Amino acid sequence: MSKQMQTPCKELVLDKILEKPTTFMKLVSECQCATETVEKYLSIYIEKNSIKQKKGKFRVLYSPELDEEIVEFYEILLNPTTKAILLVLLKSNLALSQIELVATIEKSNPSISRGLKVLLEKRWIKRNYHAPFSTYQISNKTKLFDILEKTYPRIATNFEQFDLCYPKPKIFLDVYQ
Repeated sequence: MSKQMQTPCKELVLDKILEKPTTFMKLVSECQCATETVEKYLSIYIEKNSIKQKKGKFRVLYSPELDEEIVEFYEILLNPTTKAILLVLLKSNLALSQIELVATIEKSNPSISRGLKVLLEKRWIKRNYHAPFSTYQISNKTKLFDILEKTYPRIATNFEQFDLCYPKPKIFLDVYQ
């Protein structure tokens, strides 16, 4: 009986990681196996080079065939504010100001600022300067959407159903005109 339980868990751990990048705790949750069991199989797979791991704030597990940029994208989008900024900018046809992002995403100004900084450093978004404010937009929507499909397939599949609900963002910019 225990041999039957081990085999599906062992295979499930590998299948989940090869399917898309994941964090250790998410893997444990999805596999519904004991943490120690998952850890045991991970060490075997890492030793065999069947999978790779990247340790940072989160322990990210991924297929060795994945490009580093895809793994980095996944890791950065583990931050919910950064993920929300990227998704809103991907969905928007317009460049948006920080004030519009704060109103749309309903996160604090400092939190949005940190997220924008990360995305700017990675050159995934670009800044357009207007006195006295800036707007932000995605640098290469096609490329980022392709990476989104590999890292967050569920979001990519349902992306068309995602609707931006602006609280009339242009009212925030009328002050400067």
